[in-house]
Amino acid sequence: MLLWKKVLGPAALMGISIFGLSAPSYAATISSQSNVEILALDGVEVNDENFAHPDMLEVQAGRHQVVFRYYGDVRKGQRDVIYSTAPDVFTIDLKQDDSIKILAPRLNSYTQAEGYFRRGADWKVQDQHGNVKSVHYEPLTGNGVMPFNDIERAVARHNAEQGNEFAPAQQAAVTTPNIAAQRITPPKGDDTLIQTIQLLYNNASPAQQQKIKAWIAGQ
Repeated sequence: MLLWKKVLGPAALMGISIFGLSAPSYAATISSQSNVEILALDGVEVNDENFAHPDMLEVQAGRHQVVFRYYGDVRKGQRDVIYSTAPDVFTIDLKQDDSIKILAPRLNSYTQAEGYFRRGADWKVQDQHGNVKSVHYEPLTGNGVMPFNDIERAVARHNAEQGNEFAPAQQAAVTTPNIAAQRITPPKGDDTLIQTIQLLYNNASPAQQQKIKAWIAGQ
């Protein structure tokens, strides 16, 4: 038990009972219509590896950052083509049991899509009650030939440049204790530490698991 206290600390131990670690509870959902692609949520790329249900993102109540783009079929001459845009970003506050869906503009032709996004899209979301409202958004800034090929890097750079609440380095420096710098030496042959780390990882949220992976990769 002493080892658990050293590894987890008092805050983490609050989530442990005689039945094991409590699983994270999700209170809200974020989704989109078929012609809108959600690329990242709170700095984490949206894919099958990071999220259990990429088409219906489960999140905790609070403020979230969504990176998305238009990606859909339109008519160009006599054929169907894909029209895609550079990513946009918006933040939204969600309460328990909220459910929002990003709506796609109704675009039929390539020319229509070009004109619509050149004028500036009116992105809207619909809540669980059917209410529709426009959201304030900004373009995701990027550098280089393929600035959004690594979407997580692009989002991290954007947040750092904006100095917003989602900038990970600034947030970690203020709120995160330097637990990683603490060195623990378990008895030789004792695999309790490994089991503890595995248990924590398996019970972490997708976003937390991604941060753990990034930390390990940097060691």
